[in-house]
Amino acid sequence: MYPACGTIELSAMKVGVSSRVITPPVGIPMAGFSGRIEVSQGIHDDLYAKILLIQSGDTRVALVTFDLLQLGRTEMNRLREIVGRRIGVSPCNVITACSHTHSGPAIKPNPLSSLSIKKQVRLIDSWLEELHSSVDEMASEAAKELLEAKVKHGTNLVTGISYNRRKKIAEGAYMLIMKTSDMKDAVREQYKEWGMPSELIEKLAVPGIPTGPIDPELSVLRFQTMNGDPISILVNFSCHPVTLGPHNLLISADYPGYLTHLVEEAENTAVFFTQGASGNVRPFYSERSFCEAERIGMALASATLKTMKTMAPLPSDVSVKIANWVFELPLREIPSSEEAERLIIKREEELNKSVREQDFRQVRRLSEELVRLRRAAGQPVELPRQWLGVSSKKPVEQVPEPTFEQEEVCELQALAVGNVTLAAIPGELFAELGLRIKKRARFKRVAIVTLANGSVGYVPTKEAYEEGGYETNSLLRPDVGELIVDRMAMLIDGLSG
Repeated sequence: MYPACGTIELSAMKVGVSSRVITPPVGIPMAGFSGRIEVSQGIHDDLYAKILLIQSGDTRVALVTFDLLQLGRTEMNRLREIVGRRIGVSPCNVITACSHTHSGPAIKPNPLSSLSIKKQVRLIDSWLEELHSSVDEMASEAAKELLEAKVKHGTNLVTGISYNRRKKIAEGAYMLIMKTSDMKDAVREQYKEWGMPSELIEKLAVPGIPTGPIDPELSVLRFQTMNGDPISILVNFSCHPVTLGPHNLLISADYPGYLTHLVEEAENTAVFFTQGASGNVRPFYSERSFCEAERIGMALASATLKTMKTMAPLPSDVSVKIANWVFELPLREIPSSEEAERLIIKREEELNKSVREQDFRQVRRLSEELVRLRRAAGQPVELPRQWLGVSSKKPVEQVPEPTFEQEEVCELQALAVGNVTLAAIPGELFAELGLRIKKRARFKRVAIVTLANGSVGYVPTKEAYEEGGYETNSLLRPDVGELIVDRMAMLIDGLSG
């Protein structure tokens, strides 16, 4: 665990900002979709890293954002140490967070690509080395250009942009991962795939219209000079950046790139984007395209500019407090490869029996269990169609996943600027869990910042594990989400003292 971090009394708050382009070279593998085989073929728009440095006296806190899918805890800690050394603080005073774009670089080679693993590794290693240098330069520059500052905060509710992709049905959960025009008959298509008789489909199928909870709150912090000129703007919103699908081979920041660029043009200042609790939340789109990414980015940019017209100033004597909690994650047990192979045979027999008996809740459960068992056995995995949200007429990629990879340490971090708190969590938190943290924060305004300081994968609710679905393939024990809510609520409460 990092050393304890204290309270910063901001009688004279100063803020420093810096950014660098971190666009990777063409040919680097892309992260975000298991069905995407080829490496990147070009650059659509640049990716950025940005640092926001807050200082009072000799004490400093930093937020560093990246237009990347995610980075593991080891790499994030390396970056936090680089920033900490450069600005003279412990790494626990540094938050690193990714926007979660699914059109950015991967830091591991793709064995299915036509480009050799050796060449991919060379590109990745070179890019990471440049990333470290860029972060070091940013930290140094931000520390040299501190401006006396004050802060404003505001929120807005933005609906019609995002939806909860988990549709509850009698058999559990169906994944609504598709364009809006395909949603209506999505459950019907799933029932066909399970082998349900047509007369039963007509009786049981419900429209695949999303009705689950989302967090529509757009949160904005505006740091400005004593004369009111903008220094930086921090935007937080909860929605997967997946408007560009697995067929896109161009590097892009997706909708957060359009959002930040448009607000930067309007305000002539650096804009930071942090991803909220969006583990089960994605954007509505009519097609996966850059036009849709721009549409969503523009809508959020408009909402951001509108929010800034009615923002409330924080007190001039506002304080900054930061707290961290590091703990080992409780994980589910993984069978040995030999045990998994034995169970696969047994579960396949049970699956066939369930189809004959028309017990489709069991069909759903056994189909998903077989995915986990095949992974444990080192076998190629055919992902269930409801996980991918594709029509039964389309093929499903074979995805070889011979080993499980799971971070076993979780670090929660809470940074409070007055009564506004950034709650940093290293995973893809479900919207319901983020809303629970906000509800328990009493009089504080909380922005959930996910993919921060690492990535523990999806963090579903306990109820979601019973419903099944793509995200519950997580190796986290089913109560981890509620554990994170409790501990984050305690961190935030502690900052109130």
